[in-house]
Amino acid sequence: MTLFDYSSYKNFVNDWISRQPKKGHGQLRQLSLKLKINSVVMSQVFRGSRDLTLEQGLGVCQFLGLSELERDYFLLLVQKNKAGTHELKQVLESQLEKLREIAKALKNRITHQKFSDESKATFYSQWYYSAIRLAASLEKLNSADSIAQHLNLERALVAKVLEFLLRNKLVVETKKGLDRGPQVTHVGHDSPYVNRHHLNWRLKALQSMETVSDSHLFYTGPMALSHEAASEIHKMLIDFVQRSTSRAAASESQVLRCLNFDWFPIKP
Repeated sequence: MTLFDYSSYKNFVNDWISRQPKKGHGQLRQLSLKLKINSVVMSQVFRGSRDLTLEQGLGVCQFLGLSELERDYFLLLVQKNKAGTHELKQVLESQLEKLREIAKALKNRITHQKFSDESKATFYSQWYYSAIRLAASLEKLNSADSIAQHLNLERALVAKVLEFLLRNKLVVETKKGLDRGPQVTHVGHDSPYVNRHHLNWRLKALQSMETVSDSHLFYTGPMALSHEAASEIHKMLIDFVQRSTSRAAASESQVLRCLNFDWFPIKP
């Protein structure tokens, strides 16, 4: 579940803590140190009826590493819990609902680099634009030669693509060589380039099926299910995409992988 599925900030924090290593042992104490308040007060808040102040709520957002949209939602939950009248709670609930609607759009939940339509058309035209950009983030692949060898591409093609990526600041030059620029690019479902982007990487997936190893994972599962289950799985997949991209962005670049998802109604 994501923060936007919660109507209680306390439940969200408690669940977050329980998912941490060692079931979150010591996390509440670390949070109290971050907020510079007594650990007993923390316990009274998250295991009792006491509420956070808005300043403390902001500190919790920083401790959890929430995005700007998540921060706004969390602070509204704090305000709603502290509200003294039914009318105020209704006003705050209306604001919360608006943020939930915004959060439903995947393109608003993944930070992405904006560049011109002309550049987008080029970037999403072939799989290797994205692959070369990602490859540049690996320490051992810091030149056109090493990237060309790793991806089994012509060096001239890699050099041409790198020129484009450098010009659009999707790859940068450092003292150690090449490196990736902005962390994430994302093409929305309503983009004129999205079909090409999906097709490029699904073709690569089909090629990879010819040499399947233990590091590969392919799954195709047509199913019959309820509307409720279908909606729930849809939310689970969106949540997984968000958590996967966040996890990948925060990790050290060591290997290249591609994640493809297909979830659609089966019609004749």
